[in-house]
Amino acid sequence: MKILIGCPTADRYEYCVEIWLKRVQEIIDFSNTHEIEYLLVDNSKSEDFFNKLKKEGVKIVKAPYFEDVKERIVHSRNILRDKVLNEGFDLFLSLEQDVIPPTDILERLSRHNKKIISAYYGKPLGLRLQDKETGEIKDVIVELPLVYLQDGDKIRRANPSEVLKRGLIKVGAFGVGCLAISREVLQKIKFRYEKGKEAFDDMYFCSDAKKLSYELFLDSEIKVVHLHQPWEEKT
Repeated sequence: MKILIGCPTADRYEYCVEIWLKRVQEIIDFSNTHEIEYLLVDNSKSEDFFNKLKKEGVKIVKAPYFEDVKERIVHSRNILRDKVLNEGFDLFLSLEQDVIPPTDILERLSRHNKKIISAYYGKPLGLRLQDKETGEIKDVIVELPLVYLQDGDKIRRANPSEVLKRGLIKVGAFGVGCLAISREVLQKIKFRYEKGKEAFDDMYFCSDAKKLSYELFLDSEIKVVHLHQPWEEKT
């Protein structure tokens, strides 16, 4: 199988790009039965990040910078889509810059033979809680799943207990942080967003897929590491 691993990137991810690159190389080394390439698409305003990585031999291309962050991401993701379609790839592993999966991620996802399948990931959320009895205030970190369940005609964010360690399950939507998408699906769906709407392209991708009768699967046994840092830029 010919597989492309990739994602949009920017200079805000400088803190984790080396970790990502190291893990991608480990995935390639582990998955020696597949023909695997990776590509980063840099949409930073400056070319400094791109030039630095290019000089280090990283496989990266420069995308235009747009003021709208959603437009930047969608344009970059469609560059990856075009590469999949134009260069004969069978599968695209959308692996966000701050997401670090196990080295056998491709084997574990592809064994299900699904057109669209994700590993589980969430993002840390800081909360300040007060003990009702003592009044003591504690800062805690909880995990917010980037997975949604279908609830009638609507979707709702899942609780971790609903979507962890439950085998292969069908879901209503998810982020594209660690998502395997077949060539067939990408031939029919282009990444997009709608101006003035809060949703990012991942939600539109899931909605468009379901409209075409594709099912969204989650291997809830695979939990990836998400090195999330909050966005300073308004989205």
